[in-house]
Amino acid sequence: MKNILHCSGHNVLFEDIIRGDNCILYDSKGNDYLDMESGVWCNSIGHNNHLLVKALAKQASEIMHTGYCYLDPIVERAAEKIVGITGLENGKALFLSSGSEAVDFSIRISKYITGRKLMLTMSDSFLSSYGDFDNKDNWIFHDWLNNESLAKIPFSDISAFIFEPGSSSGFVRFPPSELITEIVAKIHANGGLVICNEVTTGIGRTGCWFGYNHYNIVPDIIAIGKGLGNGYPVSCIVCSGKTAKRINNETFHYFQSHQNDPLGACVANEVICIIEREKLIFAGNEKGKHIISELNRIKNKYGIIKEIRGRGLMIAIDFISRRGSSIAQLVNEKLIEQRIILVRRPNSETFRIDPSLTINDNDINRFITVFENAVNEVEKNG
Repeated sequence: MKNILHCSGHNVLFEDIIRGDNCILYDSKGNDYLDMESGVWCNSIGHNNHLLVKALAKQASEIMHTGYCYLDPIVERAAEKIVGITGLENGKALFLSSGSEAVDFSIRISKYITGRKLMLTMSDSFLSSYGDFDNKDNWIFHDWLNNESLAKIPFSDISAFIFEPGSSSGFVRFPPSELITEIVAKIHANGGLVICNEVTTGIGRTGCWFGYNHYNIVPDIIAIGKGLGNGYPVSCIVCSGKTAKRINNETFHYFQSHQNDPLGACVANEVICIIEREKLIFAGNEKGKHIISELNRIKNKYGIIKEIRGRGLMIAIDFISRRGSSIAQLVNEKLIEQRIILVRRPNSETFRIDPSLTINDNDINRFITVFENAVNEVEKNG
């Protein structure tokens, strides 16, 4: 494909995928591939979900885009739905186009409200594909992995703490609850805001609606993306009512052409409705427990897996490191031969597994069987 610019950091392995059905992809020759990463962790309810396609087609046939001075009622219905699942009292929602945009917009809000520029986050956070994250003067990256003390953090100068509750730049690490509770308390005591980056961890991925539900905290702003659109480019920020009241429409403006578009709002609303109606968060959490149990069985049986981590259907596999060749690469090559697609983190010994919440037992069994065979073969061949 000579006219496509590739800059994702991952190699394009298959150029002929023409159809998807839940967790299965098909090429033009009819070969099937098992997608264990749900696109880019986006397909929360499966490829080509017929209920979502029906709702999207209906909305597209009526109106897809509106202007700054007129709205489709679907936007209010979707906002009510998404505020409801966050639990933020008197919350307000704004629909945008990508998770990175939602994170960046949340930061803009915090700087506007507090009048401060300094931001706090964890050292292994992935925050956005754009923004001012390269400007180190505006950021404190707390090294929680090495038990860095909080004593040197100037909490009175911090605009917001941006918390990514589990993704950790794709490595699936979960900061301890006690640490997060302490940071949040200090941020709020000093007039700062708490932003939860739920782009990856939200919409049922970790066995709850949001990753912060595993922590005893209440954020001021939540950035949501990926699974909210099931592959359609829609994201959202939700502010608590208290936070929203501090945003003055006369002085805070955001001129983005596709905010609160009805088509994106329709998709987000339908995704949440399907997850609720089909009880997919509970089902996904149970499937995640089963996959993690099977992976730990394989880990204990063979000698090349270092650790399994996960919550819900967000799972990481760390392989041991050795000189000369990458075990993760060798196992991944075996999986690709059997048409299993998952994320090997670039330049690491880590796999990431994020299938759709709708993955069925046959597909889980297929993955576990192929994965164990691959691990066995790589270990046996040294």
